[in-house]
Amino acid sequence: MIYLEAYKFFKRKLVCVLLIGIFFLVAVPEIIAISRQIPDYDKLQGRINTYEKHNGIFTEQTAEKFLLDYKEILSDKEMEDLYYESEHLKMLADTLPNIGFNIIFGFYGEWQMSLAWLIDYMQYIPVFVAVAISGIFTYDKSYGMQEIMLSAKNGRKKCTKAKVILAFLVTNSMLFVVALITSLKLLLFTGGRGWNTSIQLAFWLSDSPLDMSFGVLWLHTLFLSFLAINMILLITLSVSFLANSPVTAMCVSLGILFLLRPDVIEIYLGGVEALNKIISLTPYNIINTYKLAERIPLKLGEVTVHWIYIIEVLYSVLLLVGGIFFFQKLIKNYKYFAS
Repeated sequence: MIYLEAYKFFKRKLVCVLLIGIFFLVAVPEIIAISRQIPDYDKLQGRINTYEKHNGIFTEQTAEKFLLDYKEILSDKEMEDLYYESEHLKMLADTLPNIGFNIIFGFYGEWQMSLAWLIDYMQYIPVFVAVAISGIFTYDKSYGMQEIMLSAKNGRKKCTKAKVILAFLVTNSMLFVVALITSLKLLLFTGGRGWNTSIQLAFWLSDSPLDMSFGVLWLHTLFLSFLAINMILLITLSVSFLANSPVTAMCVSLGILFLLRPDVIEIYLGGVEALNKIISLTPYNIINTYKLAERIPLKLGEVTVHWIYIIEVLYSVLLLVGGIFFFQKLIKNYKYFAS
């Protein structure tokens, strides 16, 4: 039954176009970036070695020693480009006593760039789900296949399971491929070095209250992407089940994704800060762990809990409960069950 559903799913031209489109959107920039950096491979390794030479707790002395070593491997033009980074390192070192935990210094350039790309690429998958997966039930309804497939004994249960399993496998296979492609450049040029560098070394996260390294934030991004994308998948499957036509299901699914964006809410309900914060915790938006890392943690008595952990627990529970509820309802209400 799963093979039959897969055949029907991939036979749709729209699905193939979307898959090819997303692959090129992810793979081509990575290939171009790798090809541009290959000629400077040795120079990059020298820079990584200079960073990792000072790997450890970041202090004012670390900043001074690093800058002295780093200047020796740069040209005058590169020194101009370093100016902002130099000032950032010095300012960060000055604020260390107020941050509340130790900052670990190390190589972070490739990590912050690759993580930003991973976040951006992961946001393509919900669009694919809303467009392609939204037709997984409605196409059978539109073309009369539902009556034929569900007329067999236990057809309802087998057919439903096959559709849900296929949707889950396709969606999460895309997630895995996107993560793999995005990590190739990082592994090729760094070999994983710098994974324990604190996220505060990135200038846009220097004020983050989250005590976490780039490597750990990468894993959290993957896990939150898994939770968010599968929550969107669950919503899309529900819409597909309830809708009567593929176009209706696709429009509703895309509409939900579009409306639950903070920037869109800001246009229509500008100034409603509390609502904007709530919307920023919806599935599509929690993929951006950089934004979550900037948020002020929640204090529960004497315990301080960061939003990344809160959302991971909340979404894990919602996804489990929602998945069980959805599947049970689907089995009971799918029509044309043959006894």
